[in-house]
Parts: sequence; C-alpha cells; structure tokens
Amino acid sequence: MKRTAAKTPLNREAALLDYVERLRKFTPGRRAVHVRLSGLRPYNRREHHLRIAANTFDRLIREYETAFFRLFNDDLVVICSGATVADIDRSVLNLRYLFSDDPLLKDDETGREPFCTWFDLEEDYGELLALARRMNDARARHDRAATEEAAATGPREAPRRPLEPAQLAIVEAAIAQADLSTMIRRQPICAVVPGKRPEPVYNEIFTSIESLRQTLIPDTDLYSDRWLFQHLTLHLDRRMIAYLSRADDTALRRSFSINLNVSTLLSPGFLEFDEALNGETRRSIVIELQMMDILSDLGNFLFARDFLRERGYRFCLDCMSHLHLPLVDRAGLGIDLVKLLWSGDLLDQLGGPRGTALQEAIGRAGPERLILARCDSEHALDVGHSLGIALYQGYLLDRMVAEDISRSEQIQSLTEAMARHRAAQRA
Repeated sequence: MKRTAAKTPLNREAALLDYVERLRKFTPGRRAVHVRLSGLRPYNRREHHLRIAANTFDRLIREYETAFFRLFNDDLVVICSGATVADIDRSVLNLRYLFSDDPLLKDDETGREPFCTWFDLEEDYGELLALARRMNDARARHDRAATEEAAATGPREAPRRPLEPAQLAIVEAAIAQADLSTMIRRQPICAVVPGKRPEPVYNEIFTSIESLRQTLIPDTDLYSDRWLFQHLTLHLDRRMIAYLSRADDTALRRSFSINLNVSTLLSPGFLEFDEALNGETRRSIVIELQMMDILSDLGNFLFARDFLRERGYRFCLDCMSHLHLPLVDRAGLGIDLVKLLWSGDLLDQLGGPRGTALQEAIGRAGPERLILARCDSEHALDVGHSLGIALYQGYLLDRMVAEDISRSEQIQSLTEAMARHRAAQRA
C-alpha cells in the first residue's frame, strides 16, 4: 500500500526531519529531489504558481510510495521509493518549463544556484538528512523572528472578510450617501528628462479605495473578488462624474485623467457631463480603461471610443504589466497611451529570454506613449529612461513635485517679504 506524507502538517519541516530519520535503515531503492522554488522571482511565486508546481508531482504520489513536503519557504522535497530518475524527472521538467523565464533557471545552467538537487538515498542519505535538519532549524528561526516581530509591533489586524454578493447592496447604498470628496486623490503624471526636475503634464483624479474601505466596511477586502469589485466601480464612476460636474471644482480647469468603465461612457450621466464641457476641456481629458473591461464589452468599447475621440477625448490603457504588454496592439485598439506598471520583475524580464519580445512591444507601443507607473525609486526612472519612456507616475514623482512646489512657495514668500520691506523703507 502506498504511503503519502500529508501535504500540510502543522510543522512540515519537523515532519520532513522525522520522516528522513526513520528512513535511515530503508534507503535502498529510494530517491529524493529538493526543488528550490524559494529562489524564484516574486512574480513566479504567486500562490497559483506554487499550487500548480505542487500538482506536477501528483502522478508520482499516485503511482509510487511517495512523501511530498512543501516547506515554509515554498521549497519542495519529494522522496520516492521504486521510481526511476526518469520517472521523477518528468515532473521536474514540467517545472523547468513552467518557470523557464526565471533567472534562477539561467543560474542553474551555470551551476551557481541549482534549481533542484537530487539524492540517491543509498549514497546520499547523509546529505538529505543534513538538508532536513537545516530546514528544521531555518523554520525554528523563522518562527522565533515572527514571534519577536509580533511582540514588537503589537497585535496584527484581523484578517479581512472577502466581499460577498449579499454585501453589494449595502455597500452601493453607502457609496450613494457617502461624502466622497474626502476620498478623492490627485496624482501627477510627469514628463521626466534625465538630470532635470519632473514637469507635471496632467493629474489622475481617482477615489482612494483604501479610504473608502476604512470608512464604509473596514473589515472587508474589496479586492477579494475581481468581478464584484468591477461591479462596485460602476457606482464609484457615477459619484466621480457627479463630483467632477460641480462647477466649483478646480480639476476641470486643467488637464486630468479619470478611470472609468466602458459602460459608464455610454451612460446618461456621462453624456450629460460631456455636454457641459467645451471642446478645449474635452481635449484635456484622458479616459483610463482596464483591458479586462474592454475585452468583456468590446462592441461598446469600439462604439464609445470612436464617438468620444471625435469629441476630443484621449484614451489610456491602464494597469498593464510587463507580461501583458507584448500581447497588446495599442494602435489597433485606438488607444493613445498605455500605463505600464513598474516592478523589480520588469528588469528581470528585460534580461531574460522574453526580454527581446518585451523591448519590441515597447517599440510597437511607442516609448513616448508609455507611462511608467508606481515608480517609487530613482532606479525605476533609470530603467524607464533606458527604454526611452518619457512619462512617469508614482510616489517618487509625488515627492519631487511637492518639493518643487514647496520651494516655489518659499521663494514667493521671500519675494513678498522683501517687497514689503522695501515699501516700508520708502515710506
């Protein structure tokens, strides 16, 4: 009868060590492999990647006496009895293909950082035992550090409940009655020339979802269900349009962008908003759309795009990752701008096997039509400049623009003070 170790014991490292110690007298015919998923880049270590990686060993578990351990750092250890190297390697090859774009696999080819380590227990039992002990010690250190951090920072925030369909009506009613003016944020999109201060081109105006959550439903994760959240944004669209329609808002006096749904663009509320604008104001507005929304409502998108472009609006494709960009034809969609999200993974991708495809995609989209968003470091600007990108958005730009404004205010105050002083002397 085949035996399979539990995949999620209370302490998987202790279970691994206990299992290996019990194998001391039963090493013949057993092989093991240690797969170092902990060395993968974060974009390859999302939960669905790790779940698929674990599932690649299901055949071995069914057909052989197999013990499987997923460790606290996401590494996998698989110990088989009766399976050949080729039997085990089928699963490992699937993992290599799944993560072929990761720098860890390139290092593996040079022998610096192996993706996986093999053990023939008749000869390598001591090495596997040493690995199990190291992992058990590492888990103990990890748990101690977590305990010390919890003691230092105090109790953690309770886990948020997922947003459920039954809550939608309550949240929608709350949004309809809430004062959203305190939740409206502005963030500049800036042109940045190397060696010079950023020059704001226009502001994105948006509702802070975190402020909304804290105010209305602090114990709920609004992002837990993508489609429920998408439905919720329709109500936020209506409130945003009403907010912008107020004559006393200064946002309409200069260029800005707003993130809306395709269906909102054809709604009576938006058409009334549009009718109140003059041609010059329309030409200063950028409408940001999500690719998921465009594809789910393609016919209406094409109709709304043609209608609104004739009236002067421009369009921006929002929230594109480096993985999405090669799949998008900006010009074919009739989109003016594309917002590419910065992450450290972008640099890895450029240096990996898909780097050429990504650079070609940037060239097709037009670097001058890309906005590198979520920039929080000078490093992000350096990478953007190396790609020819001219427009940027993020906390780093917020700080740089705020510093410039503060400096200008100080200069203005000093100028006014000197003018008053000279006037007093003349008097």
